[in-house]
Order: sequence, then structure tokens, then C-alpha cells
Amino acid sequence: MADQAVTLSTATSASNGIRIDVLPAETKRQTGFTHRFRIPFDIINTSTWTTQGDTVTVTLGATPAKFIVDKAAVNISTAFATTGTLTIQVGTDGDPDNFIDAQDAKTAAVLIGASGAVPVTEAGTIGVASDVLVARFTTQGSTGAPADITAGVAEIFLSIIDLADLL
Repeated sequence: MADQAVTLSTATSASNGIRIDVLPAETKRQTGFTHRFRIPFDIINTSTWTTQGDTVTVTLGATPAKFIVDKAAVNISTAFATTGTLTIQVGTDGDPDNFIDAQDAKTAAVLIGASGAVPVTEAGTIGVASDVLVARFTTQGSTGAPADITAGVAEIFLSIIDLADLL
């Protein structure tokens, strides 16, 4: 099994389009989320990624130098279609499930952590050095590979506070 890497800002999508957005002030005020990352299925289903149980780690971007991530959610607006199971988790490159533990990506739903939209663990939600934000998709070890994914869209919402803005 291998971990395949995709960088959202440089990936191409023919289907639903990639989005990396800093949300407008009105949306921030109403929801508390500051950033949206939209991941369509066709950036994680490269035809050569045929090994069952492989993961695909999508680099979303980087945090500011001094930051707090205090809220996270995933909207599976279109359920992912594939053989076997498929999960998504959200965190940092050092802790891929720091914000949202692995959850089913094959059902259209809003996914949050066990404590609501609060990140799963405190470690890694605050930093004094920039960190890499990731979403990791994991296919089933015995049935399923990234190449088998034929549909789906995940929208990741994060509240990322730049502590330099508070000074």
C-alpha cells in the first residue's frame, strides 16, 4: 500500500472544479469558518493508482506562521462512489486526523468531530510555525483503490485564525 500525494492548488479537475477560498467576512460572521477547500473525485482517482488500500493525501495549503484552527467540518455534497469503503480525515501532515477523524465519504453528509466542529485533538491546532493542512482519503485494503473512485465532492471548512492579525 502506498500514500499518493496531490496538491490541491496545482491539481486539475475536469468534473466539478477545485476551489480554495478565503470566505467573505459575512460568511465568517455567520458560520465561524474562514476557509473552504473543495475536492472533486477526479483529482484522487488517477488511473495508475490501482493498489487496494492505498491512501491519497491532498495538500490543502499552509497555515499562517502563528495560527489557531478552532473549527472544522466536511460537507460531502456528492457521495463518493467506489468499490469497498472510503474514508476522509482532515488535519496536518504530521497528524492527518487532527481536526476530523476518519469518517465515511460514501454518504452525502456533513462530517464533524465527536465534540462537534471542535478539532479532535488540541495538539496541532495551534502553532508558532506554519503547518501543512491535509485531507486524507483511505480506500479499503481488500476491495478498492483510488483508481476505482468514480464520483464525489468533499468541501472542507476550517476556521483558521492568524494570530498576527490579533496584534
